Amino acid sequence: MGNPSIEAPESGHLIDVLSILHPEAKKNSLRRMIDHGRVLVDGKRATRAKETVSIGTFVETLSRKEVEGPARKVDQIPNPSILYEDREVIVVDKPPGLLSVATPMGEEDTMFDRVLNWVSRNQSTRAHLVHRLDRETSGCMILAKSPEVRDFLQSQFKDRSVERIYHAVVFGKPADESGVATSRIQESRDKRVRLVPKGERGGKEAITNWRVEKSAPIHSLIRIKIDTGRRAQIRLHMSEIGCPVVGDTRYGRGKASVNRLCLHASELQFEHPNGRRIRVNSGLPDKLYSELKRRSL
Repeated sequence: MGNPSIEAPESGHLIDVLSILHPEAKKNSLRRMIDHGRVLVDGKRATRAKETVSIGTFVETLSRKEVEGPARKVDQIPNPSILYEDREVIVVDKPPGLLSVATPMGEEDTMFDRVLNWVSRNQSTRAHLVHRLDRETSGCMILAKSPEVRDFLQSQFKDRSVERIYHAVVFGKPADESGVATSRIQESRDKRVRLVPKGERGGKEAITNWRVEKSAPIHSLIRIKIDTGRRAQIRLHMSEIGCPVVGDTRYGRGKASVNRLCLHASELQFEHPNGRRIRVNSGLPDKLYSELKRRSL
């Protein structure tokens, strides 16, 4: 017998199509299936419950065995670097170059996979994605250990009560010591993003607060607080003020000598389900210090 599947009867969100395919399942269970890579949309791995599907789209769900694969693969997944952990949440230090979660290509080693594997093996619980970092960005990333805590934390990201601090090594020095970049960001159907020129409509609000923390011969270290979390937001806004992030190959000046994007998520502050305000820090990576100290291009 084949896997459960359906052709979407009408255009809408993936979660609604899954509810038709599995009418007995609660939506939290369906979201977990997506988080764990068990949902295919036209043969590609789905990552978002609110992904838009068109009428006639083929949606298929896989068994746990099909997704988990041989046990030896799980054993080969590296353990996450843990910055903070308790019974409700886990904050990890994501390395640069690692995806937060798999794309439709179905990558097997992501930050989510590492955390899921860790908590499943060591605590017999699950991990739930709360937010993402861009692939080339390193630093603090929070995940929840239950759907309820995930929803609680995501509501804080939505109402902007989570404080997100980044540090970036950029080319040159801004004309001012601090500022706020507010140009809107638009994402196209092919997932490319761009700044919306002033006077044009479209795009989504993007707010980046920045200040110079340290100046060096050819670079500066910028402390950044974001109020919104658009894809590539910091890279776009730093490029807009004339100081692109070092190592930015898309919106900046190309590769860095340290062979990474010099952008790091250095701090997260959030309200814990127990009511306490939690602050988690990740120190500036050595490679960013090394790049900051360079005296010539």
